[in-house]
Amino acid sequence: MSSTESDISASISDSSDSSEYVFGSRYLPYEGEPLAAVGDDITDEFCKEATKEADLDGLTPAILESRYDRKNKVDSWCKCGKCSDQNLVGALEFRCCHEITEAIGKLTFDGSIEKISCVTLHEDFNALTNETVLSQVGPLLRDRKGKSYRCRSGTPYKEYIRAVAYRWLARWLFGYMGPENTRPLPACIYENIRVRYNAGGQTGYVNAEERS
Repeated sequence: MSSTESDISASISDSSDSSEYVFGSRYLPYEGEPLAAVGDDITDEFCKEATKEADLDGLTPAILESRYDRKNKVDSWCKCGKCSDQNLVGALEFRCCHEITEAIGKLTFDGSIEKISCVTLHEDFNALTNETVLSQVGPLLRDRKGKSYRCRSGTPYKEYIRAVAYRWLARWLFGYMGPENTRPLPACIYENIRVRYNAGGQTGYVNAEERS
């Protein structure tokens, strides 16, 4: 995952068939222009930088920041219809489940993608995020120091349940990654969990290196 908030110690893209736009009756964009040669220094360098910066979901910091700054509105990048930026905190959270290969895999594996558009509508999601289930799962999870998850004195119960939900859902989506590896969840999941288990004081996703 494991995706968590920092206040708790632990925590495709749609591809449409591309078609050329025809100008008038026969001209195509860039028709007659020379193609970049294989090994072109500028092209190669650009590709290397783009690949280096992109995260595991193929999203670069520039893309995520433009969404965070609301330069790109939610409806321009959300394909599932369930994302919202109302409860998102950091730029890393601005991604749709359709941009996460593992999430689309969940919908494709059992054929549910034919009936539903979002991973939060999957029948397993509702079962996994049931409050009673999460309260039982929490003590079975371990933080980076090997300690089990417990609701600390003074910590709002829903804040604890929310953090457990992030860990549990990340395990469901990505499999076991170990405490030193984290990945942000899609915006639709953050919206769902933060509305259902609203305790205020959201601090958002942070990676393993930034967590204390």
